[in-house]
Amino acid sequence: MTLPLSLTALDRETIEAKAQSMGLALTSPEQFAFLEARGSLHLQAAPGSGKTTLVALKLALVADGWSSDRQGICVLSHTNTATQEIASRLSGRARRLEHYPHFAGTIQNFVHTFLALPAIRSLKITTRAVDDHAFAAQAGRLLDLGPFKTLKGFTRQRADGSKMVTEATYIFDPAEPELQIQVKNLNRGTASYKQLMQLKEHLFQRGVFRYADMYAIATRHLHHHPRLADGLRSRFPFVLIDEMQDTSEEQRRLLEAVFKDSTVVQCVGDVNQRILSADGAGPAAGSFPNKEAMELPVSLRFGAGPARVASRLAVHRAQEIRGHGPESALTIITFTKDSIARVLPAFDELVRQTVPPEAAAAHPPKVLGARESPGKSQLFPRAVGCYLPQSETGTAADASRLLQAYRRARTVLLHTGQVGSAATVLWGAVRTLLWELQAPTTPPTLPESLPPFPQLDRRPGTPGHHLRLLLVKALHNDCDTPARWDYFVSRLGKLVEEAVGAPVPIDGTTHASWLSHTPLPPAPEETLPPMLTATIASAKGETHCATLVLECATKYGKSHDLGSLLPVITGEAPVGKLNAASQHAAMTTFVAATRAKHLLALAVHEDRAHPYLGALTRDGWSIVRL
Repeated sequence: MTLPLSLTALDRETIEAKAQSMGLALTSPEQFAFLEARGSLHLQAAPGSGKTTLVALKLALVADGWSSDRQGICVLSHTNTATQEIASRLSGRARRLEHYPHFAGTIQNFVHTFLALPAIRSLKITTRAVDDHAFAAQAGRLLDLGPFKTLKGFTRQRADGSKMVTEATYIFDPAEPELQIQVKNLNRGTASYKQLMQLKEHLFQRGVFRYADMYAIATRHLHHHPRLADGLRSRFPFVLIDEMQDTSEEQRRLLEAVFKDSTVVQCVGDVNQRILSADGAGPAAGSFPNKEAMELPVSLRFGAGPARVASRLAVHRAQEIRGHGPESALTIITFTKDSIARVLPAFDELVRQTVPPEAAAAHPPKVLGARESPGKSQLFPRAVGCYLPQSETGTAADASRLLQAYRRARTVLLHTGQVGSAATVLWGAVRTLLWELQAPTTPPTLPESLPPFPQLDRRPGTPGHHLRLLLVKALHNDCDTPARWDYFVSRLGKLVEEAVGAPVPIDGTTHASWLSHTPLPPAPEETLPPMLTATIASAKGETHCATLVLECATKYGKSHDLGSLLPVITGEAPVGKLNAASQHAAMTTFVAATRAKHLLALAVHEDRAHPYLGALTRDGWSIVRL
């Protein structure tokens, strides 16, 4: 494939000049090899290796040298945050990647824009919601209100009966003329399956879909119109996919069907941070990275200690990570059931002793755990909340659902300062409420004017803009009193009616379970200093001055994660010898252990830590016993 790219766009002199203009220092031959490459490739990048910066530099070089105004560069990632982070590092001519003929966005947005939404429009159906929560609310209501007695009876006989309906997702098989739903232990010829298909079809006609539905719809559309792929290949001769390790098998197959051998596809990621896909420790989608993959094994985030730990925890692909960052302290905090409440204060004190104040201000410390919800596990500790003196959200158990969401959103804002993230939590609860209130058997009244928070109208004077202001003000100004809460709910109802253009039944009397105010329980007399806690999955891509990883129950709640990993962390046993649950724990711990610049701490119960304390000390860990 001949790219519309100048001959000097990727030569050494151009690269060095562009790097200097962006304030970047290139220090390794691996970096230059990636930047100079014009063909398809895989790049396996260690945590903290400067992958995002390198990707931004590569895109800036390609954009500067791009000569076509009809063919474009396609940049794909998995989250809007990742896409925005890359875009924020581009300037000058590289900013044109945000406009035609180029495309920069998530894989989901790409599939929506070029395949799924055109397919739905061709059927003269208006897309009203592509949202798992909206679909679940509508499907659940439809099951109760619609003519689906056989299906409803069947769901009551199964432990996963409710999810079977609320998570019903289309699949496409080229051997089948129509989309189908794959459900375990439910044959297609049964009355229950037929009613499930009817329910799904009803929501299809109303324009309500799950995110994963769009891949099946896109694949079917591409199957029936193969020339679409030819057009996309012609439009986008150069494709860069970031965070390739998180690509699902379904996404991989669809992207391969679109971008075949005639397109230059450069895939970048870290397979050892692949913790989001359903198939766990299995091979990465598309066998990323391939055998010929380039590598960036040097991390500039942390020093030799965390690099040694990360190398031992690498499940998907063996990699000797080299730490060329700041010297990083390693600490094990051991606790008992009586002393577990002292774990976070002990970490806070370690941060004060170990981390320079300017580093803590630039990258605040964070506490991570693999498990947020205790679930049904009887182990101790089993989740992040076991280490806290009160509920993580500070929410009364009997609080209304919207109030619970408001308090969660306030916690996000107070801990992170991220208004957008907090407003997204609150607005998501509002949208779920509205979908649940709207009977799915009547013509829809909720148009696209109630999209996810980032897509709400920003134009001054519009209902979307007023809703944005209301949510942001409510989060900044404490509304957690009966009078303020009633005003917020009343104002919210009026603005939603303006946005929808029809009456919406939002009031605290009719829907008390959703909207009523319940006071917070009194806080304990002794409270911890502010400490940001989060799940490990949510911390992907972050950098912290210090990270504390809390021991939790494993995925299915039958064992503990960090305790089972200590033989691997000390180097006494290979990660490949672990069972499936412990390997999954190793994957998540790998992500957590590679966030910190100055201090990595693990909290492990004394009983599980004691046999390994000697080996840990010899390997450079300090021990704090509580």
